[in-house]
Amino acid sequence: MDKAKLNLFDGDVSHRRVGNKKHQFEYKYKSAFVEDVFDFNSEKFKHINSKILSFADNYSDMSAKVIDSMKSFIKEKDIEANMCKVNLLRTPNIGFIKSFNPVCFWFLETKEGCKFFIAEVKNTFYEDQIYIVENNGEAISENIWLEVEKNMYVSPFAEKSGFYKFNLSRNPFKIKINQFNKEKKAEIVTNIRGTVMKMTGIKKLVFYFGLALSSLLVLVRIHIQAFFLWIKKFKIFPHGDSGYAD
Repeated sequence: MDKAKLNLFDGDVSHRRVGNKKHQFEYKYKSAFVEDVFDFNSEKFKHINSKILSFADNYSDMSAKVIDSMKSFIKEKDIEANMCKVNLLRTPNIGFIKSFNPVCFWFLETKEGCKFFIAEVKNTFYEDQIYIVENNGEAISENIWLEVEKNMYVSPFAEKSGFYKFNLSRNPFKIKINQFNKEKKAEIVTNIRGTVMKMTGIKKLVFYFGLALSSLLVLVRIHIQAFFLWIKKFKIFPHGDSGYAD
């Protein structure tokens, strides 16, 4: 079986709290953009060719659910599976460092563009949820925002229930996520932007070092920002027995 195509992703992430109380921060985001990770004919995942970077056999804990959702979409919209490619934006493991991905993004793409988009979310309690974004079978354009229902706890400073609105651009690469509470009042604006690229030689090694450092800092950043929100006296919503909304 052919290998999946490994690219590097060099970008930035910004988070901004909106409403009566303000808070914002931005950081460099280094990751991997892997093309053609699944073969619909053999129904198997393709592996990357790298001695330093790695993923779990099926890339993530929710990958089976992701692929099942894509298969259902392909069947429902009468799309030829052979004309589809599954791409993934996800931080890989680097050597012995196991990466924690609060979110990764799956793209089902055809020659017309991205038809089906999934945000796979994991909270610090290691609960998982996928959010399916699609435009009724049409390519997802950067000119539209698509809404999905939020139903999992991701922060002690946000309710489990609410809504997300997604905006996607593939060229230039940008993912915008606006989070709303149950009353549809805006709470958080997130922007992910960057460049998908190939690197060789020293530049590649330097990038891998930055990737390892970025991966190690993920949980540290989450807890530091939670501390700042606590200092600013943002309202706290307890996790309870389960992080999933009723």
